[in-house]
Amino acid sequence: MLKNGDIDFASFKNLLSFHADAGTDGIVLVGTTGESATLNKKERAEIFSFANSNTNIPLMAGVGCSSTAEAIELVECSLKNGIKKCLAVTPYYNKPSQKGLELHYTELSKLGAEIILYNVPGRTGVDLLPATIEKLIEIKTISGIKEAVNTEERFLALSKIKDKRQDFQLYSGDDPSYVEFMKFKGDGVISVAANVIPKEIKELSNLCLAGNFVEAEKTIKNYQEIFKLLFTESSPSPCKFILEKLSLLENNLRLPLHPLSEEYREKIYEAFKNI
Repeated sequence: MLKNGDIDFASFKNLLSFHADAGTDGIVLVGTTGESATLNKKERAEIFSFANSNTNIPLMAGVGCSSTAEAIELVECSLKNGIKKCLAVTPYYNKPSQKGLELHYTELSKLGAEIILYNVPGRTGVDLLPATIEKLIEIKTISGIKEAVNTEERFLALSKIKDKRQDFQLYSGDDPSYVEFMKFKGDGVISVAANVIPKEIKELSNLCLAGNFVEAEKTIKNYQEIFKLLFTESSPSPCKFILEKLSLLENNLRLPLHPLSEEYREKIYEAFKNI
């Protein structure tokens, strides 16, 4: 964001180049770290279009919304701007039932997009349960899930779901437990930390995908402190502070988000420099 609150497309282009240089496999546009909750549909369309025209990195559009009708509009917006993969967080605040979640995703699946479910109960107040996911995998256009519940019980349940549909992609949504998640047939991570250490997260992913979990477990220990500190205040406040230090953007956010508080800055930057 610029100081006046407008989208800073010059800095956005810098970030796309930053990830291209790091070998990032894919970028989610307008996710939580992309300040999705403060962007309107027109702005999302502009971001989708700009990214599609300025990078060759595979893109995924954030289309989550508490209203199914509005989420449908965002999926349509993504498709119109050349992005077929859509990350759809569970509808937040209104706490739909499991049946409501099933119906919500069924509607999104009818539009021709590739829908990736996103379950993050700590933010949304609702947990998309494995029994509901088992029903949804019968729909071919629902192609994967980003899962932020970080228990072995949930990882095991997801791995059993993948046994029933091998092409259903399992993405971790929790950086600290990423290596453990990958042991249960995981396919990768949609990462907060990768916004500031993309090369390192890419290398960690490569270790996991190669089945080298001994080395991966050693490596992830080096990042646990920064993982924790990136949530000192609401994301993306800590990430933007670090990216400003790297001269990649201006550290501006839209209210009610705000730049990282002064009291946390030195500790976070020291942890980042020590990686």
